[in-house]
Amino acid sequence: MLFLVLSGLSSFPSVLLSADNTVEDNVAAVTHKTVEKAVSSAIEKTLEKSAAEAAAQAALTAKRPGERKGSTTVHFVVFVVDIDNIDDADQSFTTNVYIRLRWQDKRLMDPKGSTRQIPLSEVWNPRVLLANQTGIVTKSLPEVVTVRPDGTVIYHQRYTGKLSQPLNLSQFPMDQHVFTIQFVAVGYDVDELEFLPDTERNITGGSIASALSVPDWKLLKYEILPLPYQPIEEIKAAGFVFRFEAQRYVAYYLYQVVFPLAVVVIMSLASFWIGREHVGIRVGVATSSILTLIAQRFVLASLLPRLPYMTRMDYFTVGSTVLVFLALIIVVLVSFLSSRSHDKVARVVDLVARLVFPLALLTLLGWFFLG
Repeated sequence: MLFLVLSGLSSFPSVLLSADNTVEDNVAAVTHKTVEKAVSSAIEKTLEKSAAEAAAQAALTAKRPGERKGSTTVHFVVFVVDIDNIDDADQSFTTNVYIRLRWQDKRLMDPKGSTRQIPLSEVWNPRVLLANQTGIVTKSLPEVVTVRPDGTVIYHQRYTGKLSQPLNLSQFPMDQHVFTIQFVAVGYDVDELEFLPDTERNITGGSIASALSVPDWKLLKYEILPLPYQPIEEIKAAGFVFRFEAQRYVAYYLYQVVFPLAVVVIMSLASFWIGREHVGIRVGVATSSILTLIAQRFVLASLLPRLPYMTRMDYFTVGSTVLVFLALIIVVLVSFLSSRSHDKVARVVDLVARLVFPLALLTLLGWFFLG
């Protein structure tokens, strides 16, 4: 009996310890559930808040300002920093152009009166692109907007790249062309967006640099218009354009093409002044003139694209070729007549050729310059 009592007393601390452990486990379980529930509730509230903020942000970026009242007005300024190259063969030109867009978004008003810098992706914007770009057009400035306290949003960007431009080269090299830089607001038609030239800084719509990097072109005039982009009749997207008219300097082609061709023609005409007894020399001069002219044609072909029509330079070149070829025919004819003892007829042909061919060359040059 005493042994049993002692055994029970010896196990009593273990029972107490076990009971304490059970209480601690229960408290820990309750605490864990409470913390887990609190964390879960906090996460749910955070997710709900994030979802609400995301929805509000999506509405802010997707819906244009004043959507219910009608179209949204966007003021624009375009400044052409440079025209780097005009490629006739590729029917394109490379430009460096800066734009400034300004619109009003009252949802971004700040009652504290501070001006902010906000990423472009976090606000509504007209999503302006270059419609006639070909290849890669790079942007030099950060994609951010400046928001004034009154909700005025200002966006700056600078584009550099190649733009396509169909050219009618029928009057080459006496030609002049209108080049277009077409901006378009992606996804908006003319009823939703209204582009207007900005006059905030006393520059109506924009301007162009006075000195450009194209030495063979002369700037005549330019204009900035809120002109929609209409690739086909059914589509009329909101947009604006910068147009400039340029004229090609003809001096380069005068001393590189026209003058050498005229010299070749004159060289072929010199055969009429060589004695008829020197048949080999006369034929050699006329033949070498034709070969020189053919080589000149290959040089000229690299300056122009393959066109389905003749240019002014083509007509001049063909006319020069005809004169040189006729000179060869006349030389051969005179030699034939001399060999047949028709010296009087051969002499008359030579005299007529000495008069007619220079007049034909002068007529061809006059047509080329005066059209």
